[in-house]
Amino acid sequence: MPTTLTVYRGEKSAWWPEPSIRLISGMTLYQPWPVNTPLSLWNKLKQEVSRQVGFTVDKKVAAYAQFLRSSGQPYALSTAWTETGSFTSDFNYVIEIPNVHIFYWGGTKDNLELGEQVNISSPSQVTKDFIVLNASTLAASTILGFGHNTGTKEITFFHDMPIKFISSCNNKTPAELKIKKVQDLSFEEKIKYSKFIRR
Repeated sequence: MPTTLTVYRGEKSAWWPEPSIRLISGMTLYQPWPVNTPLSLWNKLKQEVSRQVGFTVDKKVAAYAQFLRSSGQPYALSTAWTETGSFTSDFNYVIEIPNVHIFYWGGTKDNLELGEQVNISSPSQVTKDFIVLNASTLAASTILGFGHNTGTKEITFFHDMPIKFISSCNNKTPAELKIKKVQDLSFEEKIKYSKFIRR
């Protein structure tokens, strides 16, 4: 059954600009994969997972999940499904995605596929790694997340997060954050933040 997914992300001011600049183009990735639809991202993700050493689907998926969590890749946006114990920092974001569908991984170690859709609406129900979409199929979805069976049930997204899914930062709504427009930035700021701004 579809559910509204609420996840949390903390960002340090030493690494990320303040929300008024950070969210000009939504919550963007620093260096996204050169594919941009959930279906193409899924195919890219499958390729990356397939390269992991392991003899079963679960072992390959777990190995790549561990790699993502330990290395902080510029093509990945990490979040926590649980508020308690989740990462908090200078800028604490709440992201809400409606109509979420959750799937387990399927297929074989050499041919990974989207597995069965499961009726999960809270992190306490998670028993293994999973995939998050906001539709019942990859072709119809605009979201792709890789859920990890960890303490905070982290979910890694592989695309820019549209501003419509950003509920708040430090308890302020996007309207209250006074998000700037590109034309508000100085020439130096446009250069400095070019990786976070989409044209």
